[in-house]
Amino acid sequence: MSTTTTVKKTMKKNRIKKKTNLLKLYSVMNKLTHDAVDKEVVKRFKILIDSSDEDFTKSEVDGIIKHHQNIDLSHYHEGLQPYIRHYVFMAKRKVK
Repeated sequence: MSTTTTVKKTMKKNRIKKKTNLLKLYSVMNKLTHDAVDKEVVKRFKILIDSSDEDFTKSEVDGIIKHHQNIDLSHYHEGLQPYIRHYVFMAKRKVK
């Protein structure tokens, strides 16, 4: 009995925390893909999300999605800036 309880406790500790806010940005970007370059960028963004330890707040993601014209990239980690920049590009392209 004691081994099963310790196994359950260690499994709870080792669970990967879902990054729901980054995954929301990923799904929006995935819907905006237009060509192979977009698909490759989105694929690499997914890999980065899976390996990252941090997540955005809901307000940050909503700000990126809704107000992509007025984004200050210096507020975000430099590893995520190219992906946010590409999202802005895809969103502007969709408007045209």
